[in-house]
Amino acid sequence: MSSRYTRIILIGDDEQGVREFTISHRMVWFLGVMGVLLALALLFMLLNYGQVLGEARQSRNLSTQLEDARHQLAGVDTLQAELQTMAAMQQQLLHMLGIEPVAPDSLGAAAAGPLGRLAGAVMAPPPDAWPCAGYITRGFSEGAVNQGERPHLGLDVAGPEGEPILAAGDGVVARVGEDPFLGNFVEIQHGMGYLTVYGHCRQVAVTRAAQVRRGQIVAYMGATGEASASHLHFEIWHNGMAVDPRRFLEGEPPTP
Repeated sequence: MSSRYTRIILIGDDEQGVREFTISHRMVWFLGVMGVLLALALLFMLLNYGQVLGEARQSRNLSTQLEDARHQLAGVDTLQAELQTMAAMQQQLLHMLGIEPVAPDSLGAAAAGPLGRLAGAVMAPPPDAWPCAGYITRGFSEGAVNQGERPHLGLDVAGPEGEPILAAGDGVVARVGEDPFLGNFVEIQHGMGYLTVYGHCRQVAVTRAAQVRRGQIVAYMGATGEASASHLHFEIWHNGMAVDPRRFLEGEPPTP
């Protein structure tokens, strides 16, 4: 029968002081099991420590990303405020240039719409194209109040009913309506203080706030309002003052 004990002898270098220990096999087994458990516990602690370090590192990264997002959001708020300020300045400048601003549907439209009209107003020349074909029957006159002569602040161009009426220049339709004298009429704002008026129209082909190009059909000739025959009453205004259209129109209107 094998011994239930294990003898351990410790001998020093000088072969003196010999020590002898006796330990049971059960104790050896117990110490072995405890060593394994201790090793497993240490391994578990190391794994948990690594996981904690990873979570801490991820938390720091998330904190950094959150701080970056806050800075970006602050930048967006600043940019939005600047865009709103720019839109307000553009509206004021459009008003100074004589362009009636159109209410935007969004911030993007607020930036793009007025800015586009502003660029067109600055680059576009004054209205200088004949608005229709026909024959001039009456010219521009400021009138003489002391002599009882009524002013005639435009040109009358006679032509067949239904003759196309064209925009004299690039611009934006400021008003469309009906007047006791002009009948059906169209007003186009060209920027830089220029405005053109087209009266006695049989039919209007554009709507308010529409952007039109030089030579585009805006109405058709008629005899509405105080008109005895089919003709166009055409006016050019600059900075609120009526001016003779012949200062801008060359030659005579085309033959219908």
